[in-house]
Amino acid sequence: MHQKAEILAKKLGLPCTPGPAAAPQLVYTERGLELRLRLGGPDTVGASVLHIDFSGGRSGYRHARNCTIKQPLARAIGIRPGVRPTVFDATAGMGADAFVLACLGCRVTMNERSPVVGALLADAIERAMQAPEIAAIFCDRIDLIVGDARSTLQTLSDPPETIYLDPMYPHGPNSALNSKEMRMIRAIVGDDVDGPELLAQALLTAAQRVVVKRPKGAPLLHQRPPSHQVLMKNSRFDVYLRRHL
Repeated sequence: MHQKAEILAKKLGLPCTPGPAAAPQLVYTERGLELRLRLGGPDTVGASVLHIDFSGGRSGYRHARNCTIKQPLARAIGIRPGVRPTVFDATAGMGADAFVLACLGCRVTMNERSPVVGALLADAIERAMQAPEIAAIFCDRIDLIVGDARSTLQTLSDPPETIYLDPMYPHGPNSALNSKEMRMIRAIVGDDVDGPELLAQALLTAAQRVVVKRPKGAPLLHQRPPSHQVLMKNSRFDVYLRRHL
């Protein structure tokens, strides 16, 4: 594990220490790569841990395999009987939505701008490829790109049918974004202040549609109104169809 830590530290331009260090830090453990980060003020005791596991947990395979094409995300993306669009997830985060879409049969490219979150995703994908029940999903349907999605979209030779955006937004106190995991990601990557620019590039690139996840009551990310919306209790999907642009 120390050798893997040295390689990752060199790649990210971070120091590598063999023993405990002050948070934040990336740590290789028996279960994989973890981010340890102290949330709250200086008096906070202990560090919170962020770990991505596609085999278990709330976003793991047990959850994803129970999803259907009737759920809001699938309908917004354009999944229907016999149709599985190619998807570019421009704001991958912890990869939960991308994993659901791949489990439903879509070919998904995850793009994550944060090198730290990207490292967590890459480690989780590597472990998933060794897990018999989900290895084929990751080998056949999921790719990961770490970098600025705006630049990535400009260089794609084969435009995806659907581009999906779930930008960071200051949610209310009861929102899912205020979970420990999402607060840790926000602490690392910050808010997506370039959301409008990313959406503009996505609208130029997508072959069929762009889908933007927004909190309930949040303003549109683009001055152009969406073709339609898929509404949920606490959030919504704004769907922009290319034929309507």
